[in-house]
Amino acid sequence: MLRSILHSILQKDESAFFHFQQEFRDFRHRSNSEWPYKSLKKVLSSFANHSPEKPLYLILDAMDESEEDDRRSVIKLICQLCSDANPCNIKVFLASRPVSELKYRIGECHNVITMQDQNKDDIARFAYDFLKTDLQMSGEVFRRKASEYITHNAQGVFVWVSLVKTELLKRVERGRPDAEILKCLEAIPQDLENIYKDMFRRLEECQPEVIQDGIMVFRFVLFALRPLTVLELRDALATLDDCNPSYEDIQQDIPAVKRRIEYCGGSFLEIKSASP
Repeated sequence: MLRSILHSILQKDESAFFHFQQEFRDFRHRSNSEWPYKSLKKVLSSFANHSPEKPLYLILDAMDESEEDDRRSVIKLICQLCSDANPCNIKVFLASRPVSELKYRIGECHNVITMQDQNKDDIARFAYDFLKTDLQMSGEVFRRKASEYITHNAQGVFVWVSLVKTELLKRVERGRPDAEILKCLEAIPQDLENIYKDMFRRLEECQPEVIQDGIMVFRFVLFALRPLTVLELRDALATLDDCNPSYEDIQQDIPAVKRRIEYCGGSFLEIKSASP
């Protein structure tokens, strides 16, 4: 992350290289191929003395996904950079789910936007709607209880809510009792990391041919230089079905191909429509 930040700064302003000079000279005489963590922090810290005439804006997303020890160190460094005592005009926009390191340092930050307070009503409406329409929860008491549970545990993260919706749709058949839907909801992990692990675990329990499909699709999706179309993934999957597939074999029904892709990809893959 520090390498990425410093590289972005240099790309925008080559004159900032004087902050790197000493560490760069020392690095050239070392045998290791990567900049030491200590050097990266030292270079970034030096921007506290950068010219006030050249303001520096850093946007850091998903800080909660970093390792705890590193996160604590980096947050401390960022707060020091943004201190009023520094002559340089540095502004940092830091996006993160609630973590203890940020709560501890919150007094050092000038402005804090708590997203779960800002989009709480939006998440509540979204949850209530899909519980009523997609999952067809008929009982008002159960529906409100499930909606409140989702809103409280989302912590302002729409991705978690979207995954919960997908997981519930897969686990619960239409027409199941409201109490069963609520019980299923409460069994879903309450953080993104564990919900991803749970999704992978269920993929690993699939039939071998489904796992083979999933590996193929994930490889193409993850390493493609652009989003792929359903037709392209259909052609890729056709090579698994036959070593020498005929044209007729490849021309599968598109809805069937979509179902195959979504099934082998678990809740990780989503097929979206696109304009011409």
